[in-house]
Amino acid sequence: MTEKRSRRQLLKGGIAVATAGVAGCSSLGPVGNVASTATIQETSISGSALAVEFKEDHDVTKLNLIGPSGSLFRSTEVATGATSAELGLFDYRRGWHYTPGEHSLVAISDDEEVASKTFPLEPQLEITEVQPYSGGRPTPSNRANLLVTVENTGTGPTWVYYVGYEDALDRDANHIPTNDYAKTVPLQNLEKPESKEDVLLEPGVSSELLGTDSPFLLANEDHCDSYTVELSVLVLSGIGTNARERLRATLTGEQISANFASTCSEISVKPLKKPSENNE
Repeated sequence: MTEKRSRRQLLKGGIAVATAGVAGCSSLGPVGNVASTATIQETSISGSALAVEFKEDHDVTKLNLIGPSGSLFRSTEVATGATSAELGLFDYRRGWHYTPGEHSLVAISDDEEVASKTFPLEPQLEITEVQPYSGGRPTPSNRANLLVTVENTGTGPTWVYYVGYEDALDRDANHIPTNDYAKTVPLQNLEKPESKEDVLLEPGVSSELLGTDSPFLLANEDHCDSYTVELSVLVLSGIGTNARERLRATLTGEQISANFASTCSEISVKPLKKPSENNE
């Protein structure tokens, strides 16, 4: 499997097949490579777009994507002889995106529906790992920060634009933006990643994130004598729900200071069990 191919994760889970609009397309089969005569042979996610592939001798001239409300979300013309087309699902820089839920893809030929499919587009972010940040210069701000790994386990693409905290030692790290502008400038809110492509999360794709605020910068009353704090880390998603993980951190070692900031030389973090896990 090539690298390019791995970035186009097939839509998976909960796929329902709609009936075709005309005779001769009674079965479209599941999403993916299908050994059939279906007009729409494959549907996949490619970055922020829905990629569609047709059989060789199709007569599709237009593709419509219908949102969960039943209204038209996106439409694109299909060039004569083309065996693929794409429909954009979001553009975070311009501030528009699809609504999570079940969508219908409708293929049209000369104003007549010739095939359709329904499938869910629902991103789901999950924080899979949190660890003290050990990269960059050994400044208090870097050593007081966390590297957060998040994965999209859902069926639709999204983007990440902020890492924030609740109950962090540093009060500035507890700020969570509520304005829509923050969604359009993710690279201004994140130290990592540094490229526009890497803030996009297709289904099955993960990314390492480093926020601009450091949760373990010390206040005057804080210390490094096995100091324990419980806090939540949040990863904000451009579409759908945000990811959240509750942590317990222990600060030990020596206090390191520079440029009016300080933290502890040794910081360990571990996830707190959810109430349901404690009852198992």
